[in-house]
Amino acid sequence: MMLSGTNLACIRGGLPIFQDVNFAIGAGQALLVTGPNGSGKTTLLRLIAGLIRPAKGHVTLAGLDPEASIGEEAHYLAHQDAFKPSLTVAENLRFWNGFLGRAAPLEAALAAVRLDSLAGLPAAYLSAGQRRRLSLARLLAVHRPIWLLDEPTTALDAAGQALLAQIMRDHLASGGIIVGATHGPLDVGEAAVQELRLGVQSPSKAEPASRSSDPGNGTITPIAARSEPGSHPEEALSPAGDTGEDATLIQSLSAMLVRDMTIALRIGGGALMGVLFFLAVVTLIPFALGPDLALLRRVGPAVLWLGALLASLLALDRLLAVDQDDGSLDLIVTNRAPLELVVGAKAVAHWLTTGLPLVAASPLFGVLLNLEPASIGASALTLLVGTPALTFIGLIGAALAVALRRGGILLPVLVLPLTIPVLIFGVSAANAALGGPVSFGTPFTILCALTLISLVVGPFAAAATLRHMD
Repeated sequence: MMLSGTNLACIRGGLPIFQDVNFAIGAGQALLVTGPNGSGKTTLLRLIAGLIRPAKGHVTLAGLDPEASIGEEAHYLAHQDAFKPSLTVAENLRFWNGFLGRAAPLEAALAAVRLDSLAGLPAAYLSAGQRRRLSLARLLAVHRPIWLLDEPTTALDAAGQALLAQIMRDHLASGGIIVGATHGPLDVGEAAVQELRLGVQSPSKAEPASRSSDPGNGTITPIAARSEPGSHPEEALSPAGDTGEDATLIQSLSAMLVRDMTIALRIGGGALMGVLFFLAVVTLIPFALGPDLALLRRVGPAVLWLGALLASLLALDRLLAVDQDDGSLDLIVTNRAPLELVVGAKAVAHWLTTGLPLVAASPLFGVLLNLEPASIGASALTLLVGTPALTFIGLIGAALAVALRRGGILLPVLVLPLTIPVLIFGVSAANAALGGPVSFGTPFTILCALTLISLVVGPFAAAATLRHMD
């Protein structure tokens, strides 16, 4: 196994971050990326993981599955912990076990980082150091040969740093690779260690030098040439050398679906808030129309659809933005499971926890609007068929909002114009159920077609947006 970068350069916001960076490390070796703040250490790690495209040069990985990307063979430990506060310690780790695969026993990973006694505690109550140790448990629970560690000692006390050092030594002894961005030394034991210094103005070629030398921008300095990996192996904290099996596609999608539904139901921001907002719309509009029951009956299907549309927008900003904020999105994008199916699973979970409750509540709200039974049934059926289209159209807007970093402000502007055809044919089908020049089947068939189109286009458009996000 050999990980190498050749003539790497990166430009962010029109400014060069680094250029002419070269490195090559093999199994059992570590590369320490050092340099002042803003020199591009985190950028280099994200570039290696495939989250950023280089302006020049390339990164290659030899000796592993030729069909797998570097991101699929690597753990990326960023400043964010990639855990959900509303889930327990064990639930967070169990999700990554199921989503990423190649999993070691959950209990062994938690015991290795001394969090086994806190397995049932919500992650929101962990200290910063405990959250960092939980991130280390992910490295142990799911085997990846390459570890990309961004300031791994952050928030760790002395005991935690000693634990990290032991974990890194065991990984290198088992033939793994570590690339770590750090401002201080990392104790990786008896391994061949190189230092890549960034942020120095005058580049020069790699040559043997001490830590205090000034080798230049993007040069590698051998720190030590110690004994071969595995000659003095430490006792493993977890079965890191056991490659296990990759998660099947069904396991990955199921893990994502269960996690998102659990979070939505646990924090109470999905079904309940959507239904309450739906009720608010349905009860306020009659006050504006006045006591004309015939008029209310005529506009009732439109009121139901408008309320469902606005209610479905409430939770769209959390569809992808929360994963971006806590670092989960980086791990999701680089996983082997097709991104189109993963974001599709997230959209399904969103609809099950927000759209489906709206459909279930619509018959009751139809009674409040003085609708006839036939109209109530037609409205509920059109909402059942049409609300998935609202969710998958919203998925595109959520991905664009994450990519453009504008959050919820931009989301309604992007989504509402795209939902107008769904709104038109949904209301038309509901009205046609009571008779008229157009039969119920015509607008209902078009509504079904719009939903099917959104089911296909939405995940692919969202995945393409996320893949091209820097």
